[in-house]
Amino acid sequence: MNSILFCILIVLFGLAVGSFLNVVILRFDELKTIWLSRSHCPKCKKELSWHDLIPFFSYILLWGKCRYCKKPISYQYLLVEGFTGLAFGIIYCQYGLSWEALFLAVIVSIMIVIATYDLIHYEIPDVLSYLAIFFSLGLIIYRLGISGHLNYLTDYINYGYAVLIAGGFLGLLVVVSREKWMGKGDILLGVLMGLLLSFPNVLTGLFIAFVFGSVIGLILIALKKKKMKDAVPFGPFLILATLVALFWGGELIKLYFNYMGIY
Repeated sequence: MNSILFCILIVLFGLAVGSFLNVVILRFDELKTIWLSRSHCPKCKKELSWHDLIPFFSYILLWGKCRYCKKPISYQYLLVEGFTGLAFGIIYCQYGLSWEALFLAVIVSIMIVIATYDLIHYEIPDVLSYLAIFFSLGLIIYRLGISGHLNYLTDYINYGYAVLIAGGFLGLLVVVSREKWMGKGDILLGVLMGLLLSFPNVLTGLFIAFVFGSVIGLILIALKKKKMKDAVPFGPFLILATLVALFWGGELIKLYFNYMGIY
């Protein structure tokens, strides 16, 4: 099959997964309702037909409004589905059809749920962080074991360094600020970042996270959406930075070295 066509199919599959992730995010506090009730409009409670539930495209065709009550549908549906489809496409382009790709697809899906839930509720469910950490450990074991990697000790040490740096640094900020700058849930995301990026790429991830956080924070203040004392969830920035560093960290480091004249 043509690789471009297959990539499109992977993206479409990602959109479908993103649709399911939206359901998980909205019903996370009552997960059993995922299986016990049909999807419905949150405004008018009307049960939705299959053509209202086509991932990503239904939102576009309906102009972001419910077919029945004409009230606006949250941008969350479009963004989560679109971002998941894009992430799956990138994973496929970089890793093909492999166990690494499968592990990463699961991990990224969990991370998208964490980021969106944090944006909505200003809270990171620990169970989701532990689940992502569990699959990340599985990915490490696969990479260093089954793939025949030779430098086991060095690689394990690098992952350990990364976890200590990211988790320790974020933990220090939590303690020093007494959870005013960020919450305890961010520490687990630091551990997850370390496991996915290893050392030294974790430094790139942390740098990007704080740049993203600072820029978005200043923009929100300039637009008068937030004040200096208002809380802004940091989890989404950590997750976005982790993904950027995971997919393009090596290239970013090379660009930086070239810019600084370091070869």
